[in-house]
Amino acid sequence: MSFSRRTFVQTLGVGAAGVTAAMVSRRSGSQLLDMLARGVDRPLYAAETTDILCHNNENPVGPGEEVLQAIRTAFGPSGVPVGRYPFSRNGPVTEAIAAKFGVQPENVLLGNGSTQLLRTLTHVSCSADRALVGSEPTYEECAGYAALIGAPVKSTKLTSDLKMDLDATMAAARGAGMVFFCNPSNPTATANSHADSVDFVTRTIQASPETMFLVDEAYYDYATDPNYDTLIPMAAETPQVVVCRTFSKAYGMAGLRLGYAIGHADTIKRMSDWDGTGSINMAAYAGGLAAIERGEGFIEAERARNTEARTFTREFFHNLGYQDSDSQTNFIFVDVKMPVERFQAACREGGVRVGRPFPPLTTYCRISIGTMEEMQKATEVFANVLSAAQSAAAA
Repeated sequence: MSFSRRTFVQTLGVGAAGVTAAMVSRRSGSQLLDMLARGVDRPLYAAETTDILCHNNENPVGPGEEVLQAIRTAFGPSGVPVGRYPFSRNGPVTEAIAAKFGVQPENVLLGNGSTQLLRTLTHVSCSADRALVGSEPTYEECAGYAALIGAPVKSTKLTSDLKMDLDATMAAARGAGMVFFCNPSNPTATANSHADSVDFVTRTIQASPETMFLVDEAYYDYATDPNYDTLIPMAAETPQVVVCRTFSKAYGMAGLRLGYAIGHADTIKRMSDWDGTGSINMAAYAGGLAAIERGEGFIEAERARNTEARTFTREFFHNLGYQDSDSQTNFIFVDVKMPVERFQAACREGGVRVGRPFPPLTTYCRISIGTMEEMQKATEVFANVLSAAQSAAAA
């Protein structure tokens, strides 16, 4: 039976489209374009909360003025009319990414955030008799999508230092459709070393040559461990390996939705044949190209900013006797010694939002790193919550 992506999407219903249409109707297209072209200094919508947001792993400082100006220009009088599809912008962004990593354009596939690409590779790799394998916990997107299409999901436990257990995963991967390797890991914030990762992928492919690897490097730019590095060179040469990256984290473009996959040309074509690049919008194209063309200075500054605030936050918990994992990301994963739901609720009452539970690590909380000022305020709330919990336990 021929089964296209469009047919698949149609089976999911039209509810999401209705919600989107309702949101767009709040403000006319001409008003939106006028605001972007003029570069207004107010948001399209009012801020949803005054809480400190430490729950979604976002870049708290945003993408920078160069990116914002590129988006305004794209929608201005000299930009491409929004009544036209932005397909022509795919080439320049793809070429810029390829040049950045020393690969060919046919090794790169763009997506509506990395989420689209994670789903795509899961879809073309997994089936009722081809399982998805990953650690527990890990980022849930691929496991959730595999379950949606009827593919089995196999989970392996983490090591004692909250890293993916590579030997256990290799054993579970024999005959599997795909291994999801989130490195650095969400939610545990840890990273397996480059040497161990290469060895793991190589040995698993030798034992199970039909198994695909999706290496999620969403947090690559925040890693500071000298033993960690990307698997992009390996992916470009190995049909079984795809690396996914996103502009949503260090580049500060979570609201624009742009990600990319790098892999062997044959694998990228296979993914593109299923789910192409037609879902990317003009703002994302313009912002992504500007973000790459400005060079690495922005990312280096963002990494330094995050490292300073991350170190401050980790030391706060350490000084109170609470332990966390070795964070290589823009969040920490700390054992707060109480159910995460209770810690989460108490923090929200104090005006700070922290991460959701990640079973089976039911006392570990994922806390995204904001600005230094935000983390100084947030840790005051954390101190009050932890002190109250200790007092209640001693009573």
